[in-house]
Amino acid sequence: MIWTAAVLTLLMVACSGESCTDPVISPSAYTTSDAVISSESVFIVELSLSCANGAQSVTLYADVNGRQFPVTRGQDVGKYQVSWSLPHKQASSGTYQVKFFDEESYSALRKAQRNNEDVNSIQPLFSVNIDHRGAWSGPWVSTEVVAALIGILVYYMAFSAKSTIQA
Repeated sequence: MIWTAAVLTLLMVACSGESCTDPVISPSAYTTSDAVISSESVFIVELSLSCANGAQSVTLYADVNGRQFPVTRGQDVGKYQVSWSLPHKQASSGTYQVKFFDEESYSALRKAQRNNEDVNSIQPLFSVNIDHRGAWSGPWVSTEVVAALIGILVYYMAFSAKSTIQA
């Protein structure tokens, strides 16, 4: 019985992520800029994280406008990435704040959501602002229409010139 309790305790300690104190981050972000070739706007945030206490395997979660996403850990130590997508009409241009939570603050966030409490009172580990300029959906008039109009105009001018020459 003691061995079982010891193994379960050891397993819980091994599975839990480390907590990070005084995080230092260097983020980079990508957002979709062309709506012609894609069906949704994609947001990708990559960051390097270093903690004052030397924690290396920090489990992170991201919150964007009330939607939570798991943050994947890269192969390199301290590299993380989170991504999500929205339909182009919902992905308006502007600044998106991505809040990052460790396991402890994420569980407090989820608890507050379940109990309909104020989620803004829960402080994230850190946050990153992403500027999205919106997605370009192409020209107002397609090139095929412009080419057809030019063709009709040239035909009309040639036909008018022929009519005046024959008259």
